[in-house]
Amino acid sequence: MQKLEQIFVAAWCVLMPVTGTLLLPSVQGTIPAYLLAFGSFFLVLARLRFGEMRPAFRGYFRTAGLVFFAWALSLAASQLALLASNRADFADVSMIDPNDLKVIFRTSMFTQSIYLAACVLIALYFRYFFRDSWMRYVFYGGYLLAGYGIYEWLYYLIFHQPGDFLVNRSFGENQHIGSWSQGIAFGSISLLRIKSTLGEPTFFAGVVLPYLFLALDHRKVVLSGLLLFTALFSTSTACYLALATCLVVKSVWSGRIKLSYVFILGLLALFLAGMSTFYPDTFDSIFTAKFSGDNNSGKTRLDQSIAVHDLLASFSPSNWLFGVGFGYVYESVFLELLIDTGIVGLGLFLYVMFRPIVLLPTRPESAGLKLGLLAIAILFALSLSELFLPTTWMFLGLAYRQLAATRMSPPIGFRRPGSRGVLPALSP
Repeated sequence: MQKLEQIFVAAWCVLMPVTGTLLLPSVQGTIPAYLLAFGSFFLVLARLRFGEMRPAFRGYFRTAGLVFFAWALSLAASQLALLASNRADFADVSMIDPNDLKVIFRTSMFTQSIYLAACVLIALYFRYFFRDSWMRYVFYGGYLLAGYGIYEWLYYLIFHQPGDFLVNRSFGENQHIGSWSQGIAFGSISLLRIKSTLGEPTFFAGVVLPYLFLALDHRKVVLSGLLLFTALFSTSTACYLALATCLVVKSVWSGRIKLSYVFILGLLALFLAGMSTFYPDTFDSIFTAKFSGDNNSGKTRLDQSIAVHDLLASFSPSNWLFGVGFGYVYESVFLELLIDTGIVGLGLFLYVMFRPIVLLPTRPESAGLKLGLLAIAILFALSLSELFLPTTWMFLGLAYRQLAATRMSPPIGFRRPGSRGVLPALSP
């Protein structure tokens, strides 16, 4: 049983960042990590039959029950709020399923809830059943993320066309079926914006930074260098901002300036300064035009901010409290949660996400997780619109596992040196 579980978790960790590949191309949610997440539930049940790790099982099922209760309460409250406000439309805000004209019980509420269930199962398994010896598989996923991204970048540089053979998912209301490859010009050279196994550059930013900080924390020099390269050549404005902010915050947390972080900050500054000096048009398209709304990306964001303002202005008190319905709109995650689930839902999610960010100590075994979650939170606030990236929930589960270890109630299964009983301790 243990050998089977190890193989299962190894495959799961390696495939965790692969979100652009559907195992059933006609079914949007069939990415490997989601299907393995549902498979993990049956793995837990199989272990329950043998009576292993009973305290972990109690925590697993208790937390799952609380999440289900919160979801059901949010669903009922938001739909009642819609009925009470007699809402007929959602202004011009981007909807997840724009072809669905219903106001009450839109189809996307249930499809997005299935994604949420998969992500919760990821977080719960990594919180209660993950073992220290499996951490190497997490890094294997990081190598796949970086390696495939660099392969695509080099292929585009040499052959001047995308070389993606993995991604088959549709993006942007089915406008892009398969790889959403975006080039960017550096003078006369056209380079690919690295997106790797995610299929879309913005999603990539939300995955590469947590892996980067975890690799730095564990002194994985080669992996850190590969991930940093891919982060820089994602040419994502939000990625640069989140990376710089996290490095500065980490220095404040620790009370000292770490040499590796200074090196990365200096490299980022040098990269941007060189871009501004030698490729001003590229720098303008990434920063100036985007913030001023002069390019397509900036104009889209500006138009959507106006639409969101109009929708929020029409909110009733019940809409402000409970939103319009889980999985309705497509915006940056925090704004999306405010609209979908109201102040109550957003507040609950912020509590869950920021608790380990605030409470985890800045020590080698937890600093990478702490900083990785902070990077995700910054991206959620800036532009990242994908709540259901499997890696987000994997890192969340690992962070809560580490938080439990810090409070002397870690996941079960590890023997502390010199002890007779089986106590949960994280290896240094």
